[in-house]
Amino acid sequence: MAGISRFIGLRYSTGGDGSQLMSFLSRLSMAGLILGIAMLITVLSVMNGFDREMRQRILALVPHVSMVPWNGGDADWQSFRSSVLAHSEVRAVAPFVQGNALLVKSSQAEPVQFFGVDLAQEATVSQMTQFADFSAFQEQSVVLGKGLATRLGLAAGDSLSLAIPQPEKGGVRFYRFTLAAIFSSGTELDQQLVLMPLATAQSLLPNQSLSLRVALHDVFAAPKVAWELSTVHGRHYRLRDWSQQFGNMYHAIQMSKKLVVIMMLAVVAVAVFNIVSTLVLVVNDKRSDIAILRSQGATQSDILKTFMVYGAIIGGIGTLIGAILGVLFSLVIGDLVAGLEQVSGAQLLRSDVYPISYLPTDIRASDVAIVSAAAYFMSVFASLYPAWRASRLAPAHTLRQQ
Repeated sequence: MAGISRFIGLRYSTGGDGSQLMSFLSRLSMAGLILGIAMLITVLSVMNGFDREMRQRILALVPHVSMVPWNGGDADWQSFRSSVLAHSEVRAVAPFVQGNALLVKSSQAEPVQFFGVDLAQEATVSQMTQFADFSAFQEQSVVLGKGLATRLGLAAGDSLSLAIPQPEKGGVRFYRFTLAAIFSSGTELDQQLVLMPLATAQSLLPNQSLSLRVALHDVFAAPKVAWELSTVHGRHYRLRDWSQQFGNMYHAIQMSKKLVVIMMLAVVAVAVFNIVSTLVLVVNDKRSDIAILRSQGATQSDILKTFMVYGAIIGGIGTLIGAILGVLFSLVIGDLVAGLEQVSGAQLLRSDVYPISYLPTDIRASDVAIVSAAAYFMSVFASLYPAWRASRLAPAHTLRQQ
């Protein structure tokens, strides 16, 4: 009877028994499961994309640990650099100078923090050189983030001024610069970044010692490494790791991912509940069929298997189609959002609000497999109660009621 159970379960689930209502309900339950799984896989892919971009792009641009001399200081950065490089977790160290200024173009002004860097050494600690053309980066030139340049209406080759406070003289001094290039990374750094050659920055701030950018082998070891370095160099340098600036953002992404997964799992659970409802209706509709099968020798186990097959088919087909649609939608959702922004003229993701200005996706086979397996087994488990009810029907009593 096992083969007959599978055959009958297949007929019920596909509407091959001629019942249009039951066929409609089966397809409706399946559609709910497909939608829930597709949405869950898509959302997981987007959240994974944000997590990947946070790790590989944002944290590849900012220093994992920065060391700034106390009050400008007179720290011998070369000797400290050697000591920092001796730490097993440190991959590279590069010097920089930072200062505050007012960026002026015509009647517009923006308060900024500028950084003087040596390109050759900066390339060892970050990937900044990949997001702008630094061929014209020389003395009296600067590189600005795209958002900052847009707000001031600047293009490569334009002139601008930096107003730098002179505390010892009690005033402000203006310096003329040429915009060498525009930095465009698609991250929030585009809204604030100002780079100039290290030698130029040192000439603007002659009394300020060099600071250090530290790159680590394991970016998530930054808080621990910063603490260990501070125990050695804390008298001379103020240490800060990336988690103090971007840690809340990273944890917010992780928390959002968990909350969204819970919400989407609730959608899948509702779809599974629809399968239970459909099976209960099918059992009530097929009471006479069940009674006839029992009178022809079918056991309770055979009836149980029949309706378990029904639930397994709905769950299997719904899971397969949902997983395929979820993967396909994850592949195109970034382009869909970009196209929508282009058509509407409105930027949905702005780097001054969100960490990046585009919608990333990262489809992970493990997520697709876990979601699909969980949804399928939930569907099979959900069919257990209606199938058990069907197997408990008394054939003689049921036939008398017909």
